[in-house]
Amino acid sequence: MNGLKRYSSNLFYSAGFLLAALLAGCGGGDQGRDPILGLPAADLTSVAVTPATSSVAIGNTQQLVATATFADGSTRDITAVSVWTSAAPGIATVNGMTGLATGVASGTAAMTASFRSKTGSANVTVLPPALVSIALTPVNPTVNIGASLQLVVTGTYSDKTTADLTNVSTYVSASPAIASVNSTTGMSKGLSGGSAVITASYATQSATTIITVPAAPVTPPATLSSITVTPANASILVGATQAYTATATYSDNSTVNITQSAIWASGNTAVASVNSTGLATGVSAGATMISATSGTKSGSANLIVTVPVNPPASGINLGTATTFGVLAGTSITNNAGGTTLVTGDVGSPSQTTDPVQAAGFTNYKSGAVLTNALADLQTAITDANSRTCDVNSAAGIDLGGLTLTPGVYCYAGAISITGTFTMSGPGLYLFRSSSTLNTTANSIVALTNGATYDSVFWVPVGATTLGANSVFKGTIMGKAAAITLGDGASLLNGRVLTGAAATLRNNKITK
Repeated sequence: MNGLKRYSSNLFYSAGFLLAALLAGCGGGDQGRDPILGLPAADLTSVAVTPATSSVAIGNTQQLVATATFADGSTRDITAVSVWTSAAPGIATVNGMTGLATGVASGTAAMTASFRSKTGSANVTVLPPALVSIALTPVNPTVNIGASLQLVVTGTYSDKTTADLTNVSTYVSASPAIASVNSTTGMSKGLSGGSAVITASYATQSATTIITVPAAPVTPPATLSSITVTPANASILVGATQAYTATATYSDNSTVNITQSAIWASGNTAVASVNSTGLATGVSAGATMISATSGTKSGSANLIVTVPVNPPASGINLGTATTFGVLAGTSITNNAGGTTLVTGDVGSPSQTTDPVQAAGFTNYKSGAVLTNALADLQTAITDANSRTCDVNSAAGIDLGGLTLTPGVYCYAGAISITGTFTMSGPGLYLFRSSSTLNTTANSIVALTNGATYDSVFWVPVGATTLGANSVFKGTIMGKAAAITLGDGASLLNGRVLTGAAATLRNNKITK
């Protein structure tokens, strides 16, 4: 019996030591450890961002690195746990979670990494677009003996724009006895039967095409004689669109619709832009030429853009919903793995994880304050939908690249934003859509020349989705449709207000 007692006692003490060791390994004694890095705590002395200065072309990226230095002399890479911001997102944006900067427009922007109570910064200078590649056309053509063919070089830059580089490129033929090429103009000529590789070079880029010269003459195809753009004359309001058609006429009098393959351009992009399918959008008051080009031929049409005739309407009264940064009638889904900061009141009867709020604001989950705010939101939406449209389009619109003045803009289709959209001048900006509101990743909404975020209202009938790391401004009001903010999207000057559900993920919202 005594042996059994001694055995039981030893077993008890062994189990106690094992339990203590397990508790220590699982963090039972983790006081004094860094809660983010999981390392012994030491006073944070500074945060540095590297490279301190860097340059990127428009459309290219630069990875920034944040390093923390502690009082004991140790350093840690804190890039992934810092909060990144750009002082000038119109020049360069930065992913708020990873520190990846992207060039937007020429200039210099300060990038800041914040960790605990310390910050560090670096300057990113955005240079003009860099040449990414060149293309040599036509691709693998056939040229009869004695016939000539003009080769064309098109350059593509880091911001996705293109340029004709034909007259600044150099050319060489690998078989000049079969097909020759002028070294500076790109004019080639068939000399004898066979194939010749022609190489065009510009800067550090090169491209090739193979010219085949038949031993016997080949009946030449019909050549392009002219291009006609219709309608020849058109007038639209700022923010409205006009579809153009390009028709090619050939040497045999045949015609072909080349709207989808032509290269479209606006003579004055400050007045109107035009996309790759010939759809022009009014940007500001004035006149411009819309042209379509194929090969060496082009045609054009006149476009006049006018401003809305109605004066700017008065603002939208949000009532008691004014104090809310986020308000949802059914639920708020907030990611638990990151941090969403709201500078304003928060309200919804169901919340998965309460967003972090700045000091002085309240989270309402029931009661009269929440009920009245949701009712005032619906009243404000009714007011917004009753306003007379200055621009009324039967289609949707991509506002990216546009600059609009105050007014009420109504679209039957979806409103989207790709790139940067600018509002210029004081007054009410009201955007209504019978469909959805969507922005792409890294898109930017900018305010200039006295435009203020509290006079900007977005009222889509359908759902709203803001792209990851996008920068949005203004108050989004959803009557009965959900609002979703992508990872890292920010409304540093705006509100998320809906009678339905709101989904948040690592966002910064300031009413």
